[in-house]
This record gives sequence, structure tokens and C-alpha cells, in this order.
Amino acid sequence: MAPHDDHDHDHDHDHDHGHGHHHHPAPVLKLQAARVYCGDLEQAVLFYRDLIGLTLLRQAGNAAVFDTGAAQLTVESLPHGHPAHGDMVGRFTGLSFVVADLAVTYGRLTAMGVAFLAPPQPQAAGGGAAHFRDTAGNVLTMIGKL
Repeated sequence: MAPHDDHDHDHDHDHDHGHGHHHHPAPVLKLQAARVYCGDLEQAVLFYRDLIGLTLLRQAGNAAVFDTGAAQLTVESLPHGHPAHGDMVGRFTGLSFVVADLAVTYGRLTAMGVAFLAPPQPQAAGGGAAHFRDTAGNVLTMIGKL
């Protein structure tokens, strides 16, 4: 079979976000959602929707679900008296968001009051990374070109 370029019309372009198609088989496990925990859901929604700029897909009960373009991000509240609150809220999440230009995004979000742990740091693999806190104290990461 002849190699294909990234602009063939025999497949769905709805999921092409600029990364091109590499014709790998679909993964058996596809990450659907990542979850972080907060104490105050309304405050978290204001942060993720209004400051970070994620689209709120739905909010019901003690959880809000945001569109990140790939997997969804679910932010769920755990009451302060909940036995798991101390372990689950206000921790390093290991979640990374990719942005087109990290320096520009860092400057814009810092000006809006988002708390970064430090300015973007160059990464060995290229680009940079910056860690930031949400309203519950969870630490998330942004990566992108510097």
C-alpha cells in the first residue's frame, strides 16, 4: 500500500487537531477523563472555565466536566469533612496541558491571577513547562514552546 499524506480524504478529519494522522491502530485504552478534587466546586468552575478557559460541558451534583480537546477533565468536590479530603485535594496531579505558546499563556494567566509555582522552565526534550495551582491547591502543568 502506498504511503498516505496527511490530507487524504478517506478518513475523518473531525479529530485532527494539527497533529496529522499517522495511521496507527486505535489504542485499546483511550483516556476518557482525568479527575481532580476540590473543596469548593463553584470556585473551581470559575477557575477552570473563566481563568483557564476550558469549556464547561456539564455540571451536576458535586462534579463539573470540562472539554480539553482530548480527554475530559472532571473536577469533583469532596467536603472538607470527608475522610479522603486531605489525601485527594491540593496535591500534585501529574496532569499536563499543552499550549501553543507557553510564554504568552503564562503571561496572560499570571496577569489574570493564576498562581504559578515558578516561571516556565526549559525542558530537556525541548519547549518548556510551568506548574500552576488551581483554587483547591492542586498543581497542574502547562507545556509548550518558549
